[in-house]
Amino acid sequence: MQLSVITDEIAPGLDRALDVCEELGIGLVELRTVDSVPLVALDRSEIEGLGTRIAARGFRVSAVASPFLKCNRDEIDAEQTEINARAIRAARILAAPVVRAFSFWREPDPAAALPDLGDALRAAAETAHEAGVTLALENEHECNVASSAEARAALDETASPYLRLIWDAGNAAMLDPQGYAGVGGLETIVDRVAHVHLKDVDARRNWVRIGDGVVDHEALLRYLADAGYDGVLSFETHYRRDGSSELATRDCVASLREIAGRAGVELT
Repeated sequence: MQLSVITDEIAPGLDRALDVCEELGIGLVELRTVDSVPLVALDRSEIEGLGTRIAARGFRVSAVASPFLKCNRDEIDAEQTEINARAIRAARILAAPVVRAFSFWREPDPAAALPDLGDALRAAAETAHEAGVTLALENEHECNVASSAEARAALDETASPYLRLIWDAGNAAMLDPQGYAGVGGLETIVDRVAHVHLKDVDARRNWVRIGDGVVDHEALLRYLADAGYDGVLSFETHYRRDGSSELATRDCVASLREIAGRAGVELT
């Protein structure tokens, strides 16, 4: 499995984020905002320049962390379609295999959103596939798909062979940290996971250093390895140490490497 970092989880400036990744021996980066500007707000020439900067440093882009469908359900409109189109364009320019999607802001009855969500994801996944990239739905505790069961329901509703998942155990645990156990039901969806995000949360819903919260990362790494997952593990820590996201990311990378050693899982 290969390690990656969402760059703005280290620093808003790309150059500093790349410096830290280089020091940490991480050769993949995931992009959300770059130099404090959302990636999907950049034009073609700006993204091409960004790609040149990244390649010149010897890095590759693992995914485009798009905000597609991080909106209210009644806000499915041309703007969301444009966000998806711009994210796909960025992925193609940057040779990133995965583009992220969400599932609308969470409602009192998340299941009620499934028909509309399925329609939106089905069309978007088809568009992504035609462009040669993969649309992957991330489970997010503030959205209608947070748990593995909700992810499974969204996959079934969408009924698209092109839609995949970004599994984030920390987000699933944040929904119910007291009830989170094992690998959080990953076994029911692992066949559709295209990308993995890493973070940890404690029982009081605070983001913490990986290994200090309720997510059993040793079990997670072992399960993914046993399932044949050979993709990317991307740090999206949300945690801060002494107000610093850079120090927090350094902590989390070091901790995960120790955990992987205990689990007998090789990370590159």
